[in-house]
Amino acid sequence: MSYLNELEAHLHALPRDEREEMMAYYDEYFRDAELSNTDARQQFGTPKQFARRLVADYYMNADDATALKPKNQLHMIWVVILAILASPVVLPIAIVVLALLISLLAVVVSIILTIVMVIVSILVAAVTAIIAGFSVIFSSFTGGVFSIGVGLSGIGVLILVVPWLIRGIHSLFNGFLRLIKLTGRRFIKKGVNHEA
Repeated sequence: MSYLNELEAHLHALPRDEREEMMAYYDEYFRDAELSNTDARQQFGTPKQFARRLVADYYMNADDATALKPKNQLHMIWVVILAILASPVVLPIAIVVLALLISLLAVVVSIILTIVMVIVSILVAAVTAIIAGFSVIFSSFTGGVFSIGVGLSGIGVLILVVPWLIRGIHSLFNGFLRLIKLTGRRFIKKGVNHEA
């Protein structure tokens, strides 16, 4: 099997038109440079490694052009991680970079989960205070009104704060995606740009 055939087999993650355009480009490039399969392996690495770098490059550029759907954003993160592992970078550096990215992802997810849990806790406390206020309003009018007021205040705070928190979570996740793209460009695009 030729290098280009193997490369095309590993580009299944790309849309068909993009894959065809890319294969036409590299077919012409290989013919013009008169690259043999051995020469191609020396210049680009294995077809699988090169395909991972090309797919990661495509997703990083596609994200620049238009906002990717959340599923595609997660796919981009995964593709960039695989491409970093396939890049011609020294393996220990790639492992350290991946460990840092995974640690940062854990921090981002922890912050998001903490924010969600605080929101849920405040909501549960507010609803509980309102229910408790209605249950004691006939035995202690002021205590019941106070409890209902505290519950309504909690819900009011949530109504004011939740949009800001959602924007913050969105910004945090987008910042993480930008960091993934920056890291991917640092390690992957070198290989793709000087080769393309």
